[in-house]
Amino acid sequence: MKRLKELRKEKNLSQAELAEFINMSQTGYSQYERTTRKISLETLKNLADFYNISADYLLELTDFKDKYKPSKMDNNSLIRLKEIREDRDLLQEDIAKVLNMSRKGYSHYESNYSEIPINKLITLAKYYNVPVDYILYLTDESIPHKRG
Repeated sequence: MKRLKELRKEKNLSQAELAEFINMSQTGYSQYERTTRKISLETLKNLADFYNISADYLLELTDFKDKYKPSKMDNNSLIRLKEIREDRDLLQEDIAKVLNMSRKGYSHYESNYSEIPINKLITLAKYYNVPVDYILYLTDESIPHKRG
């Protein structure tokens, strides 16, 4: 994620300083910047919050840094996958096909049994045309900033 390095440098922070903020080693953090380590949803949320930007910007889905209006939901452990799918009258099987996986595997993401990988999260945000921030309950705004 090339924006991680850009944002860190804009704040004049070292990798060690930022790693301390997100409670990990400098080596682990540097792997995020080099894209040799996949970022967790919790870390994605923490970094977006730290930089006061949208997760969409951090994930390079938009060129707009502006953070969406915060969600009124106060549950950081939930993701909106089931709600979005049901609002569109889709079945888990339909979304599993989009992600090229089994229905059972996908159902684990909806139930928070397994954490959805960032690449699959991005695929769903694009498929549903919603912000990643919306899926993660960081905002209640379902219209994404213009995709970059």
